[in-house]
Amino acid sequence: MIRFDVSTLTRARLGTSLTLNVDTGPQDLTDLELDFVRGTIQVVRVQGGLLVRGTVKSQLGLECVRCLEPFVLPVTLELEETFRLPEAGPRPDLVYAVSDNDWLDLAPLLREQAWVALPMKPLCHADCKGLCPQCGANLNLESCTCENVQVDPRLAVLKNLLQSQE
Repeated sequence: MIRFDVSTLTRARLGTSLTLNVDTGPQDLTDLELDFVRGTIQVVRVQGGLLVRGTVKSQLGLECVRCLEPFVLPVTLELEETFRLPEAGPRPDLVYAVSDNDWLDLAPLLREQAWVALPMKPLCHADCKGLCPQCGANLNLESCTCENVQVDPRLAVLKNLLQSQE
């Protein structure tokens, strides 16, 4: 968890700010894991909440969709979100909230931003050759001797017809 005590800000006047330096090790965000989180976050007291703004860098361990090899994807997460104060009551426009004991948990926000930063099809590198569809060899590491000619099974009869005419 990436949590900060913001009790000084929850009782402060509007416009008061606090700068947080984040430098943590691996973070388990339920369904994602960040190798580290580093950056600077500014928290500003605003009407009914705390505005969290900043940039953090991290990296995600992913699997390439072509070759299925694990790789590390560096990500930069831009954060800008208002956290509702406990005494402000529920507001549908504010998804995140400061805990009742004045702790600010950034893990849900980081999780959301990490999912947004993920590419739809993660690739270990842009020119990844993938796997051979016949033998399953990783074409980035080795070449295979499989025939590359694939005939649509619906047209195989025509191929046989052409061979019989020759």
